[in-house]
Amino acid sequence: MKNSSISSPDKELLNDILIYYKKFGRHDLVWRKKITPYKILVSEVMLQQTQVSRALPKFEEWMKLYPTLTSLSVSNLRDILIIWQGLGYQRRAKSLFLLAQKVKKIPVTYDELLCLPGVGPYTASAICAFAYNIFSHLVLETNIRTVLIEYFHLTETEIHDGVLYDDLKRLTTYKKVKDLGARHFYYALMDYGAYLKTKKISHNKKSVHAVTQSRYKGSFRELRAKVLFAITHKEPLPKDERLEAVLHELVKEKYIIKMKTKYQIVGT
Repeated sequence: MKNSSISSPDKELLNDILIYYKKFGRHDLVWRKKITPYKILVSEVMLQQTQVSRALPKFEEWMKLYPTLTSLSVSNLRDILIIWQGLGYQRRAKSLFLLAQKVKKIPVTYDELLCLPGVGPYTASAICAFAYNIFSHLVLETNIRTVLIEYFHLTETEIHDGVLYDDLKRLTTYKKVKDLGARHFYYALMDYGAYLKTKKISHNKKSVHAVTQSRYKGSFRELRAKVLFAITHKEPLPKDERLEAVLHELVKEKYIIKMKTKYQIVGT
């Protein structure tokens, strides 16, 4: 398809995101430099429900200690959880650890990626696009949703992801986008979506599929984090009426084991 056949709304979106990306794109993000599949994997897992500003220092610390899958595979769960503290959703850290023990090389194909611990459809498609620069599967996340709704569905409500996937499918047929490559196309969309949010433009409420994080303060999730922090640092467990439930859950999920009168991280 020739560039001259690009529809006006599509042309406007592509022009806006590419001009912004060229001038203000987040090209200095460390996982976008000297790209490797492992870097992309770690960054994408860290960025799940976590802001870039919070993930960045943790990513740099992680890569210093575990620069390869091999170095990660011979670590232990306690050390990994200590590094992860502050990011939340510790299942992500455990999944990376299990993944490193399962494979020696990040797969190339989407279907193989989906077989890895902690890798779902979004992460698999992101690795295809950012690590391997291929358009095998469409990439859709919160910033990209914002851009697509802003340009194509501004007056609509209850928008299904299927409609947005149709938008992406159409955009990726253009020669201009194909020449750009999957990596830069999706980074441009994401960066422009992040820019729109700095302008207080967010369309999550219009999306049927956008997930809003539940309140963290005082939540069961916060207590889990406190308990894991106490156990990894060998400190007293927090006093809370939900403590037994948290400990039971963590034992069941094989984060911790009970040793006589105390708990410790599995494998330490």
